[in-house]
Amino acid sequence: MNTWAQQYGSARFLCICALGNPEAKSLAVEMGKQMRLSHCVNGYIDNSKSLPSYGQLGCQGFIVFDHTMKVVSLKTSAFMQIRQLAFKHVESMLSALVAGQRVPDICPGEFLQLHSLSSSTAQQLNGQTGVCIGMDGERIMVALQSGKQLKVLPKNLHKLGDDTGKEEDSADCGQDSGSSCTNGACGKAPKRKASSCESGQCGLPPRDNTNVPSERDEPVQLLHGVASVQVGSMDKEHAECVAALNLLLQDRSEASLRAVYDCFAEHFKHEEELFEKHGFGAGGGAFSAAESHKKEHTRLLVPLREMLGRSPCSISASFAQNVVSDFVEHAEQYDSKYSQHMVSVGAL
Repeated sequence: MNTWAQQYGSARFLCICALGNPEAKSLAVEMGKQMRLSHCVNGYIDNSKSLPSYGQLGCQGFIVFDHTMKVVSLKTSAFMQIRQLAFKHVESMLSALVAGQRVPDICPGEFLQLHSLSSSTAQQLNGQTGVCIGMDGERIMVALQSGKQLKVLPKNLHKLGDDTGKEEDSADCGQDSGSSCTNGACGKAPKRKASSCESGQCGLPPRDNTNVPSERDEPVQLLHGVASVQVGSMDKEHAECVAALNLLLQDRSEASLRAVYDCFAEHFKHEEELFEKHGFGAGGGAFSAAESHKKEHTRLLVPLREMLGRSPCSISASFAQNVVSDFVEHAEQYDSKYSQHMVSVGAL
């Protein structure tokens, strides 16, 4: 956000900690330090009565206004669903607004549904959903759930949840790119509205699950641990997760992946019970920091569950490394946020 604030000089960026209790100020200060929000307005809401009526955003998206304070977007695409492509959604809107231009009807990162395609090869695609990954002239580049990329005229697309009309034209079908798309968008798209994907995986490329023989000859970089959260029970379980992850990195077996899944699931359950017991993130409803944390737990478990459901369960080195990277990112970006609160209430 701070980079955007410097890049789009005439735009103003607000980061509001909607915790709804007296801890909001200290959390906002810590957030400002970690994210280096020197060019943004960093605020907080420290009582539940002042919380707005709409849901929590942050990693779930941004609210965008134009220069007249008219809402342009109540919720941009969620980082937790499509990762880096969510930033392109915001950037395409900001670029237009700062230049005094009309915001594009369809932006990268938005979820779409195909309709009224009339050619013999494209008719079978009607009704399928995908995510916009860019523009090619007058056509919208769309990545479908299967990984196939299409170039489609805007009149043959509508955003999920829209009630737009359906007109006819043909689609310029590209090659089936499988899971090799480098734009971060090919792969799974939601079967319904993007905002309702519980798994947090909508629009993400499928995990690489192809074993390459030479991978086993490469040196394995083991995980040495994650930062302490100063809560004994959680630090102990984090260490158990690290041990399970290191075993997965070394043998990449179904049994070791199952052990990671079980370890994660048990740890996440205990962590969420700790949140409830000690009132972490109890901002109320969708604004609860605990609820956002729980959604991240779900996101981490989904690819493991999907891989374990495959036959055969073939685990590549890159898949194993992705699991480790996701866990480390979660510990750094999420677990670190509850440490101060838990220490203050004497959690063990």
